[in-house]
Amino acid sequence: MSFAGGSVLGISIKYLSFAYNDTPLFKNLTLVPEKENPLVILGPSGCGKTTLLKLIAGLLRPDAGEINFIRSAGVSVAGDLPLPADPVKTGPAATGACSFVFQEPRLLPWKTVLKNVMLPMEQSLGKTGAEERARHFLRQVSLEDRVQAFPGELSGGQKQRVSFARAFAFPGRGILMDEPFQSLDIPLRIQLMDLTLSLLAESPRLAVIVTHDPREAVYLGQRILVLGKPPAGFVFDETPDLERGNRVFGSGAQIRMERRLIEVLSFLRPVREQ
Repeated sequence: MSFAGGSVLGISIKYLSFAYNDTPLFKNLTLVPEKENPLVILGPSGCGKTTLLKLIAGLLRPDAGEINFIRSAGVSVAGDLPLPADPVKTGPAATGACSFVFQEPRLLPWKTVLKNVMLPMEQSLGKTGAEERARHFLRQVSLEDRVQAFPGELSGGQKQRVSFARAFAFPGRGILMDEPFQSLDIPLRIQLMDLTLSLLAESPRLAVIVTHDPREAVYLGQRILVLGKPPAGFVFDETPDLERGNRVFGSGAQIRMERRLIEVLSFLRPVREQ
């Protein structure tokens, strides 16, 4: 069995519009595919970062526009991103689904580490295939000796590593991360960001990471999309001019890019909110 991820490494968003409870969040949002993996979405609270992740995943239906996944060769995946008729019933077993990593690990406390990682894959891969992939990715996150442990027996960092293994083990189109490092202290945050980059190198696929921290954005992002206040009429879209090997957390090169992002975020936030 091959443990490589999908060949989807880019995303195209065309004239996307979406309103939540009659409040517009996006209006004609457009993102042309370029070199981007990971793609980091940065912006102030309430700008629609998490909503955009759900639209990418197909858990929400846009009011207008389209979202396409792009293969590494620059060819769109057959058809547009599938948008379910009933988003509530959409689950990880859906064809071409993306996997999520959240701020909290969201593990089932009554299942072992191994069973938690296997769960999203059993329906599509069967028990044997799901267990093989689960064990492989648990080795990748250095938890092969805790496969029979329950979540309550793990530290916070270990639980989050299980959630990373679960997300990367699922053979979907991409990994969608909603502030997965936010609740961690700095050393553990850097460790898990490095783990994310290592897993993406080992199992390439599209990764879209939401954060409100410019440091995380610069450290992780091959491309950074900054959303403005809704509706997102202003979009700052930049590719950090940093080679991966030069991305040292807190380095001078990184700080210069962080300052640029902070300037943009300050511009986007109304004075009354500062």
